[in-house]
Amino acid sequence: MASILHLYGFHISQMSPSGMVRVRHFEFLCRSQGMEPTVEKFRAFYQLIRNMGFYSFGNRGAAKKILIGLPKSFHDWKMKLFFIREEVIPIAMMFREPDKIEKEELIIPKGSDSYINLLVTPNRIFGEKVLVAAHMSHK
Repeated sequence: MASILHLYGFHISQMSPSGMVRVRHFEFLCRSQGMEPTVEKFRAFYQLIRNMGFYSFGNRGAAKKILIGLPKSFHDWKMKLFFIREEVIPIAMMFREPDKIEKEELIIPKGSDSYINLLVTPNRIFGEKVLVAAHMSHK
């Protein structure tokens, strides 16, 4: 997450919930395959978009889709809102000005193992034990 925020230069509070779902889903898929999630791998599937004032990630053109079942809306999000202390995230986050986002022209690595091994999976909510097993939680 920190690497993505750093590369694209926006604050975590500027990311939409659906963008967060895509990043966490990608991380979970990589870790479940024994791969280290990297920004380069993430960018093979997604590109930065801006929707309703928030930054998110949309599918990259001809890249295969790895997420299905993204929630259409996030009801009761205000009940789940919380603040993150600045020192929890190990990078200096900057607020990005709402500028035009240039389309990224990247070669999709369709022959690489990391591209081939990440299969289409639905969005799911996992329990804490699954997240610990995937090295996404330390509880």
